Amino acid sequence: MRLITLTTDFGWTEYVGAMKGVIHSIHPGATIVDITHGVRRFDVRHGAYVIGTTYQYFPKGTIHCAVVDPGVGTERRGIIFSAGGHTFVGPDNGLFSMVGGVKAIYAITAKPKARTFWGRDVFAPASARLAMGTEPRELGRRIDGYERLEFRAGVSGRRALGEVICVDHFGDVITSLRGEHLAALGAEHGARLEVKIKGKKRDLRLLESYGHARKGELLCLVGSAGYLELAVNQGDAAARLGVVGGERIEVRL
Repeated sequence: MRLITLTTDFGWTEYVGAMKGVIHSIHPGATIVDITHGVRRFDVRHGAYVIGTTYQYFPKGTIHCAVVDPGVGTERRGIIFSAGGHTFVGPDNGLFSMVGGVKAIYAITAKPKARTFWGRDVFAPASARLAMGTEPRELGRRIDGYERLEFRAGVSGRRALGEVICVDHFGDVITSLRGEHLAALGAEHGARLEVKIKGKKRDLRLLESYGHARKGELLCLVGSAGYLELAVNQGDAAARLGVVGGERIEVRL
């Protein structure tokens, strides 16, 4: 049996229930797993991070249905594609930017009953049919590419340059820089990093985890997905820094 996962910015609302109802109406035996419905509203970057850092923990063959869709009702496409033995369904708006090894992309040809709810009318039915064995080519037409967000990250001289991907549920600021970028600077746990973001420089400790910092301390760490985070121990780093996503970041040792 193929699992279906759901990732949305709907919160625990009737919109989630409607999608599940459609899936079960088409495929009564479907097993549905909620990854999260807590993606920040309209935040495609956050949705991309959630999908890109969770799908690989599910068994191959899983169908991942994702809806973070501020452009719903416009000319943006709905897509189906495969990658790494998984299948993905959702809007073509950059939401799948952090999924690698993409193969065989299809633009969904079904039209919604309501232009404002493709999750219920297009993506949920497609996911149910895929779980029942329908081939993607039966649900759409083959296309050559899809929308991708590019997250800048690299090392230039003695600086690591990147950007904020998103802010998570705890207010942690997730950046595009990874552990290998810090290693290239020679940074190790306990080092003090000069972090420049939104035009301000801050001297922050690079620590192994949140609990190694004082309560309320702003710190740096490499999080569970391998990305550099700015965090506050038992606090909200994004609120303190005024960060929402997309801001440039510069790190020096």
